[in-house]
Amino acid sequence: MTLLFGTTAVNVLFNILGKPMTQEFGWERSVISNGLSIETVLVGISIVILGFLIDRYGPKIPSVPMSLAFGIGLMLMSVLPNNQLAFYLLCVVIGAGAGAVNPVAHSTVVSAWFQDRRGMALGILMAGLGSCGVLMPYLANWMLGIGGWRLAFLVIGGLCTVIPAAVYAFVTRMPAEHEAERMAARLQGRMAGESLLTVARKYRQFWLLSIAIFFVSSATFGLMSQIVPMTTDKGISQGTAVSILSVLSLASVSARLLAGYLLDRFYAPAIGSVIFALCAVGVFLIITSSQVGTLFLGAALIGLGLGSEGDLAAYMVSRYFPKHSYGRVLGFIYFLYAQGSAFGIFLLGQVYGATGSYSAGALPIIVLVGVAIACLLMMGSYRFTLDHREIGADNVTVEQKEHV
Repeated sequence: MTLLFGTTAVNVLFNILGKPMTQEFGWERSVISNGLSIETVLVGISIVILGFLIDRYGPKIPSVPMSLAFGIGLMLMSVLPNNQLAFYLLCVVIGAGAGAVNPVAHSTVVSAWFQDRRGMALGILMAGLGSCGVLMPYLANWMLGIGGWRLAFLVIGGLCTVIPAAVYAFVTRMPAEHEAERMAARLQGRMAGESLLTVARKYRQFWLLSIAIFFVSSATFGLMSQIVPMTTDKGISQGTAVSILSVLSLASVSARLLAGYLLDRFYAPAIGSVIFALCAVGVFLIITSSQVGTLFLGAALIGLGLGSEGDLAAYMVSRYFPKHSYGRVLGFIYFLYAQGSAFGIFLLGQVYGATGSYSAGALPIIVLVGVAIACLLMMGSYRFTLDHREIGADNVTVEQKEHV
């Protein structure tokens, strides 16, 4: 429920409400893209901070105030004056709080509670994020038709203020054993688990996964942020463009559930490589085609990549890195996820500004996806079992290794 009103809402709202905002204020389209890039960069920073705080204090204490800042920032967009600086400052506020409505906190909880069906549990969790992309375009478009873009920001911002904060305050909790280990470490004046720097030095998989997620998010979120203007520029109606965006998001929901199912049964990097290859095909179709049917197909394939990358990151962090470092590692991975998104948005914005179309962006984005696939294929065997014990450690038997 929290992720249904999570960080994806910002991409959807700017996508659908960006044009009427620029028309009212007389701004260039790049102002909205720049604001979204600023917000995305701040999302990444807030995720890193949140991951550190989760490993130290648990998910509840840092997530409640951050989620409130996110929702209130969206609500304040409804009273935005014709001032670009004010717009950018609100983007900073939204991004600073958006870490809490990103999957990091909830993935930490799910990975701590679930073992045998961890992949599916993460898939169901991530489906909430995808559902936001499916439902939010219609809600935003409906609000836009009723009362304009200001009403849309006010109503949706209100929902994003109340629901995530309530879930964190009254529902979220960690297993007692996990909390006891964390508190014992705090009493000794340290944090449980290995530091982020230690993980970066010790595990080559840290860098391979980081690069893969950065590059794939550049393709998926970069394109998602531009789907509506990209397709309307080709002569597609606003309603059809919104439907294409919703198909992308609907495919991402299906991909999250499918990826979760597959992660419980097969090798995660191989699953990711196949899905990302299909995503590259979708990128090519969306950028180069003007046929409605082909655009829907391309959006669906991009949705597969958009939906699965979060599942893959959350699952692989639990299988390659220590459990008490989970928040810090996943926070950093999602930081790169956000920076990749910002880079993709910036790249396509620059391509459009220089050429008047998005076509020239196809090749570099496809190359980025190809590099991501290569990184996944070099990940190697899992380092930790489903119950968080290091493979090769003395307390992991041969029989247990065979069932990881």
